[in-house]
Formats: sequence, C-alpha cells, structure tokens
Amino acid sequence: MSPTAAAKIFAITIAAIFTGGPATRTGCVWAQPAPIAAPAADVQIGPSSSAQPAIADREIEQSAATLEQLARANFGDLDDAELKLVHAAPQRALMWAGPNNDASNSANDPSNASQWPPERTIRAALIRWLAADPQARPYVHPSGLGIGGAKIDGPLDLSYLTLYTPLTIINSAIPEGIDFSFGHLQGLDLSRDATGPIAGDRATVAGDLQLTGGKYGPVSADRITITGDFQMTGGDFGPVTLFRAEIGGSLDCSAGRFVGGVDPLSIVEANIKGDASFNNGFTTSGVVDLTLAQIGRGLSFKDAHFVGAGVNGLNADRATIDGTFYWDSIARTPGTELNLTSAHAAALWDDAASWPAPGNLLVDDFVYGDISGGPTDASDRLRWLARQPPGYRPQPYGQLAKVMRERGSDVGAVDVMMAKENARRDQGGLGWSERLWSRVLDVTIGYGYRPIRALWWIFSFVALGSILFELGYRERAITPTEYEAYDLFVKTGEPPRHYPPFNAVVYSLENFLPVVDLHQGTYWRPNPRHGTGGRLRALSGTLLRWYLWVHILAGWIITPLLAAGLSGLVRPD
Repeated sequence: MSPTAAAKIFAITIAAIFTGGPATRTGCVWAQPAPIAAPAADVQIGPSSSAQPAIADREIEQSAATLEQLARANFGDLDDAELKLVHAAPQRALMWAGPNNDASNSANDPSNASQWPPERTIRAALIRWLAADPQARPYVHPSGLGIGGAKIDGPLDLSYLTLYTPLTIINSAIPEGIDFSFGHLQGLDLSRDATGPIAGDRATVAGDLQLTGGKYGPVSADRITITGDFQMTGGDFGPVTLFRAEIGGSLDCSAGRFVGGVDPLSIVEANIKGDASFNNGFTTSGVVDLTLAQIGRGLSFKDAHFVGAGVNGLNADRATIDGTFYWDSIARTPGTELNLTSAHAAALWDDAASWPAPGNLLVDDFVYGDISGGPTDASDRLRWLARQPPGYRPQPYGQLAKVMRERGSDVGAVDVMMAKENARRDQGGLGWSERLWSRVLDVTIGYGYRPIRALWWIFSFVALGSILFELGYRERAITPTEYEAYDLFVKTGEPPRHYPPFNAVVYSLENFLPVVDLHQGTYWRPNPRHGTGGRLRALSGTLLRWYLWVHILAGWIITPLLAAGLSGLVRPD
C-alpha cells in the first residue's frame, strides 16, 4: 500500500471515531453514520431481519459507509456493481449485479457475460480485499460475501489467504479463474458460474465446495481438505484432479459432464468419508480414476454415460468402499472398462445390461460381501466372470462361490467352483495329462463337488455289462472255466448241476467293483474259442473279453473316486 493510501485510510478511521454524533461499535471499529445510505440488498440470505437481526440497520449503514470510504482509498472510483457489493457486504445478503435476482433468467447467464455492460463488472482484487483484508473484515457480515450475476475482472487470487467467512459467487463469469491454493476458506459456492482454471491444491475448506450447474475450466485440487461436501453436479468441467483429496462429506458429480482431456476425472488416493455419486446423466469421455480411493459409504454409478471412441469407464483398482458399489443403467461403448482389481466393497449392485464388453471386466482379487441387486444366480454370474480378459484367475470364482454360500445357494456355489476348475483346465496352462485327469474328475465326480455323479457311471457300466454278458452267455461266448463243465456247456448249453449258475447282473457287478468276490468271475469267462468255433461267436468272445477288461479298469477308477469324492479328499478347495 502506498503512503498516500495509508494516510487516507488513517484519516478515514480517525474521522469515523471522533466526528460529532453518537458512535456505534461495529466489529472492532467504531463507525459514525454517513450521509450515504446503503442500497437495499437484492436477496437476503438466511432468516429475515425480523427474526433475529445480526446487525442493526443503523450499524449496517455506518459499516457500509466506512467500508466504502476504505474501498475508495484502496481502489479509487467504484463501478456500480462494486459499490453495491461494498454496501451489501455488512448484510446477510446476496448482491445481484444484473437487472434482476432470478438465477434462471437469461440476463444472468454467465455464458453471455461478454455482452454484459461494464456496470456489472467487479474487480477481482476488490473481492479479495473484502474477503481477506484485516481492515475490511470487521465490516463484512459473518455470512460472508454474496455475489450474483457479475463479471469478475482479473484472476481471483485467494491463495495462501485465510478467509473467516464463506464466499458465494453465483451466476457470474470469472474468465481468468480463481486460485485458492494453500488457502483456508469457510466455504466456497461457485454455482452456475463460467470460469477459467480453478486451483485449490492443498487448500482447506471448512464447509462445502460447490461447483454446480456452470461451465468450469480445469480444476486442480490435489491434497485439498474439505470438511463438508464437494459438489460438481450438473455442470461442464475441464479436467479435474483430486489427488489425495480429503472430503469429510460426500463427493457428488451427478449430471456433470467431464468430457475432454486425457484424464477428465482423476480422484486417485482420495479419502471420501461419505458417498461418491456419479448418477443421473453423469457423462465422461474418459476413465474415472479412483485408484486407491477410500470411500466411507457407497460408490454409485447409476444412469452414467460413457462416451467417445477411446477407452473410458471406471478404474477402482485397490479402492475401498465401505458401502455398496452400484453399477446400474450404464450407457457404455465398446471401450468401456470396469476395473475393480483388488478393490473391496461391502456389497455389489449391478445389472447385466451394464456389464462391459468381453475382455473389459477386471475383477481379480475384488472382494465384496454380498450381491444386493441385479443377477444373483450362478449361471448369470458366470457369464459376468466370462467378460474378464483371457486367462485363468481363481480368486473371482472363489469370491463368487463364497457369496453364493452366504446367501444360502450351495448349489450355485458348487456350479461356480466347478466352472473354476473348467477354466483352470482350459486356460490354466496345464499339460495334456493334467487336462485329461481334470476331465476324468469332471465327468466322474464333478471335481469332488458332485460325487453322486459316479453312481450314475457305476449304474451305467453295470447295466451295460449285464446286457452284454447275458447276450454272450446265450451265444455261449461266456463259458465255464472248469474243463468238465465247459465240455458239457458247449454240448448242451447247460453247466453241470453242481456248477454255480451264471447271473449276468451279479457277474457285471462283481467285475466292476474292486475287491468284491461274488463267485461268478472265478467260474465264468468270455471265451472266443468255444465249442463250435463259429466266426461270429469268436468275434463276440473277443469283444466281450476286451470289454471285460475295460469294465474292470473302469471299476477300479470310478469306485475309488466315489469314495474320495464322498470324503472330500479330491476337492480343490
């Protein structure tokens, strides 16, 4: 400040204290009523003055007059909007620089700010002075400055400053942007503004930060701390970065458009105590990067739109979601990816139509406690897992089976675990012998999860053997093993009376079950060289002998597998 300006401010202060008339204290400065009356505020913020006035009307007039004199000493002549702002500052009011106080009126649309008259312009330096200067602070109402429908001239630099009251600038144009990096603010509302770049790195906002319904340039708020909510709803945004941001409330980007730039929305390692919402028409042309983010409640993508020809979607790699993860009613492209690698969520809620294209779902090591909404049966969820990139990943199957069991669907859990073994055989890089053994386990006992399947094989082999052995007996291709009995059987078709009679079912069962002796296999055998030596009989005997060997070998394989399956010894888990 120049010596001349300092002298003028000192003279103004002395005059306010010692001039005639009753004095009234405002803040920490004694102010004298001035002949200039403060213009009425356009919109009052909060309760009406009849409820509990914060400052008496006389005090408001005195504060406004003194503040005007101080402002003129620092900035010279004040334009109409600047004068209105200075007079409104001591009140709990929102000052409108435009022709009306209707936020939805086209006259207050900041996209038309280039056509606004000069009377609606406010210097950024004046706003900085009113918001942060120790001389002006005693005359500014505790609710803070409120500006509507103005064009801010110059960059609004609040960096490294401490503001003791909130700052509201709505329906305004800030073409050169705002910088509150390393600052301490009590709340910042830039709703429906048109701004240049916004910088808030390492700032602290003890309240809400609102960027809603406007058109905003690039937003850099790395390591920012916000005790309240951060709202970026319904607006158009340049690239936004919130690296390691600390948000005590919720992050809401619903209906926002984040289109353009390589990383349109980066929230890496952010800590959000409340919800993170990207709903109701949220649109982006890139990847929402929530890598390593900590979210205290839910993460919601409902009616979100992913656009553009490149890669887009969500990257929540290693994120922690204490509530439900919603992925519902998604408008996607072939390039939309959903990366939940190593993420943790209390529950999952999605719908099949929102699943990304095959190869674009990454859920390896994704841990979730329940499926709260969307498809819950095993067949649908296996189609979900099939959208992963090629390769064998056991964890997603185990996690899904765990959730199925906890939901009471043991059958679904078994289906999932069997699908896991199928994937291991097909994509796990096994050798041919391992794949063959896996196939045997699959068809015989369902990898140990469905051992009763072996009973069907046993029944089938015994039944088939009974039929074949009965036909062979009638054709005399199965003959007694003792010579005398064999000779009589060939001649008459009947064994001696003392000889054990042939029973095809018992013969089939005995030869199939290991270590079982029912006194049939010892006395009867397929014999291709029986009495008459006919070609058909010789062929039948040969085939029966080969089948008997297969029959016995199958029994030695399937029966032990049944026992192992029933005992759980061969289950992979």
